[in-house]
Amino acid sequence: MKAILFLFLFGASSLLAEISIKAGSFKFIPTAPWVVQEPGSHMVKGALTHTAKGPLVKIYHFGEGQGGGIEANIKRWQKQFDGEVKVTPEEKTYGKQKVAIVTMDGTFLEGGIMQRNKTPRAGWTLLGAIIPHPSGDVFFKAAGPTAEIMKAKKDFETLIASAFFKQ
Repeated sequence: MKAILFLFLFGASSLLAEISIKAGSFKFIPTAPWVVQEPGSHMVKGALTHTAKGPLVKIYHFGEGQGGGIEANIKRWQKQFDGEVKVTPEEKTYGKQKVAIVTMDGTFLEGGIMQRNKTPRAGWTLLGAIIPHPSGDVFFKAAGPTAEIMKAKKDFETLIASAFFKQ
């Protein structure tokens, strides 16, 4: 009977194990309201939606020396807009780790990287983060209607803060 109880409790505790997303030297712990999604690409290390129907956040890590760094990515992300773009960069520190967070507002050109015809989306915001690290920078990116993105921003920053170096 004790063995059965042990197996039941052990099995139940494994169901409660934390979900994590590994990207480079970091491990991110998504908690509610994040819903983990299938990455959909070998380039994407993690994908989450803010609530079941909220904006999609993708997490990327390309390896040491790859991905282009902070300024290159901010410029690349700006090119995903049509016309005037309002760019608001911030620098945050979580523990000893510096993180660049950028918010961009304007008419976002929705569509895949290789997609020729992109759909202009007026009133959209891109929320991005770049975590510089010698083992390779980690990139977070979400885009969607401004109200949805701004509603998710605090949880986006909490998700980033959940990172810690692998042991």
